[in-house]
Amino acid sequence: MLNPDYLSKLGIENIVNYNRKSRQDEELEKRTGEDTLKSIRDLMDRVLAPLGIPYDQEDEIGSGDKISSRPVFQDVLVKLREGKYQAIAVKEITRMGRGSYTDMGVIYDLIVDKCIFIITPWKVYDPRNNADLRQIRFELFLSREEFETTRERLTGGRYNKALEGRWMAGKPPFGYDLNKKTRKLTVNQDEATIVRLVYDLYVNGIAEQDGTRRDVGHRALCTYLTRNGVPSPSGSYKWYTSVLRYMLVNEVYLGTMIYGATKGGNRKQTKPIEEQIIVEHAHPAIIDAETWAASKEKDDASKVPESQKSKVKLDFVPSELTGLIVCKVCGNRMLKQFTKQRYTRKKDNVQMEYTKEFLWCRNPGCTFVKYRAIEEDLLFTMRHLVSLDKASMETTLQQLADQETKKRSNEDDLKVLHEKKLQDLMTRRSFILEKYESGMYSDELYRERMEEVEKRISELNKSAQETEISYVKSEARPDISLIQGQISSLVDTYTNATNTALKNEILRKVFSYVVVEVIEKGRGSIPAKHKVYPALNPQIASFDFLVV
Repeated sequence: MLNPDYLSKLGIENIVNYNRKSRQDEELEKRTGEDTLKSIRDLMDRVLAPLGIPYDQEDEIGSGDKISSRPVFQDVLVKLREGKYQAIAVKEITRMGRGSYTDMGVIYDLIVDKCIFIITPWKVYDPRNNADLRQIRFELFLSREEFETTRERLTGGRYNKALEGRWMAGKPPFGYDLNKKTRKLTVNQDEATIVRLVYDLYVNGIAEQDGTRRDVGHRALCTYLTRNGVPSPSGSYKWYTSVLRYMLVNEVYLGTMIYGATKGGNRKQTKPIEEQIIVEHAHPAIIDAETWAASKEKDDASKVPESQKSKVKLDFVPSELTGLIVCKVCGNRMLKQFTKQRYTRKKDNVQMEYTKEFLWCRNPGCTFVKYRAIEEDLLFTMRHLVSLDKASMETTLQQLADQETKKRSNEDDLKVLHEKKLQDLMTRRSFILEKYESGMYSDELYRERMEEVEKRISELNKSAQETEISYVKSEARPDISLIQGQISSLVDTYTNATNTALKNEILRKVFSYVVVEVIEKGRGSIPAKHKVYPALNPQIASFDFLVV
């Protein structure tokens, strides 16, 4: 039971009680029909009413993973920043958020900066107490881990259903309807007729008055379909090349279902084929295999001009800086790009062409610098490491070693928090058993509460095992001259090498990544001015790298 005298000494004048249903609450509602949000409100009333401190209850009807999808919690955060409340009461700290680590940072920073107390039915967390702050950080971390575990479980369920040929990708594709009971696709005959027409026109051409067929590309076919009033997948009569191209290469019209083909983000990337779920004959086909193959072949041919087909590279060979360079402005990896420029040679008035190499940020309008300038900067850094005196080199290696020590310290803190949380759960288990033995809990309520606690104890133990890391700390002092000799050998090997993949491997042995900042844009023949911030590979400090 919370102590009213203790709370009054903390200077708490107003409390906001934020109530939100968890996923377990939602599942319980489906099974029993119980209003779990009302149960939470009643519980918090019993906790807060005896304190004698004014409090307001705010209920979040919906349940979103991120702060941006929870308007009530957004309003609560605003009022906490404005100082209307000095404490927030929740059933559990995890009710405040289980979204991204950025969201957790927003919550934690507000608690610390505004000295917001957190009140739960079992404890008051004081932001001035370091032990309580560690517990808050851990609770927020654990809520995220529980969310990820739940998402993995749900994703696993979707994968199992996908393996059975059930449609798990949301809205059914044009030409099909979705049987909501079986989650199988069925043919929509009206839309399927349009799909067959589109394939026929693309593969065989548009019929002319003289009986011949005129071959068409994507743009010409879109114009034809729009002018003739053929309904598009969007429901309008306007056809777009992106929609048409997607339709003409979609395996779904063969009766094949593909699930998990891309990984998320603003720039979706295709997963390796071995990571995709491909189920043939999952539903009735609309297009026969021969017609689909002809459409795919024609679409592929349209992407590469005939004159350049022989130049298409089948095997990827990394360039010197591949995967190393990061834009300081947006954090994106920078890519190698070529630009061709033409000029007229004065002595004989002959048109000449030359190629420039640049590192471009994938974010439009962001950073680009000369490729070879960055390469020279990294070679200069390596030579500088070789030229350092023993004391300076030892300092550099010690900084890298400290980074590894910090990782170990973070793991030790996490272990302490795991043990503290486990102790709290064991105390809660004893509390439930005591209430059951005293007759306050029914058999059903006892089983439900005990199952929940046992599940969280199991998940906590599993999390502790997964985050257990063993470190081996070497007591021997590194041989500075030997390390510098190896770096010198790497520089020599790099300078004499012609294989770009080998050069990339050498740079990766020395650098983890390199941040590039443009401090002044280039103008005409004047190159851009830039700075590089190389992050050395920690393996150098542990002497765990070899000369190529």
